[in-house]
Amino acid sequence: MIEQLLIQQVWLAAVICGGTYISDYYLTLYTARLYQAKAKMHFSFGGSLELTPYYQTDVDQLRRWSPRFGLALLLLVGGIVSVWWLSIRWLNQPAFFLFLVGALLLREAAIHMRHIRNIVLFRYARDTEGVKGQVEYSRWLTFKLSAVELFSFALLFLLCTLLARSWLFVGGTVACAITGYQHWQLARKAGSTT
Repeated sequence: MIEQLLIQQVWLAAVICGGTYISDYYLTLYTARLYQAKAKMHFSFGGSLELTPYYQTDVDQLRRWSPRFGLALLLLVGGIVSVWWLSIRWLNQPAFFLFLVGALLLREAAIHMRHIRNIVLFRYARDTEGVKGQVEYSRWLTFKLSAVELFSFALLFLLCTLLARSWLFVGGTVACAITGYQHWQLARKAGSTT
């Protein structure tokens, strides 16, 4: 079972979580390049394509390497190893570790789904296939749509939790719900009237 493997091999959890974090950053950059190529003629998002304020400058400038990203990656991997040591070796409570890994991986799974959708859409927009005119999203609507999508994944992972009774899915449920709530709050700050 995957849970036992992750508990027994912390390096595997660190590599998988670190790998998804790296692919998230580089898929974001690829999406931003597609957007800047021609998709911006068809879509406007009322600000940066990147929703996470911490990375907006790096993504807007298409930085292949960012000290912010490197630091966050080191903290991520270090946090995984630290929580593994604390929960597995010291407390003998693997649920804490599985919760963390689920939170990291399943939130990234939701974000990767968004990347795939945006890449397909922006590639068609770049080639002017099937896309005409221009759509302008207000910033608050961009955040609200993201929140709704993340809440939807939280609900999906909650259903998976009930079926599989896995701490991985509990972590994914909580992480998607928290990030969805954060985006909902960012929508309110950006001037939502609804």
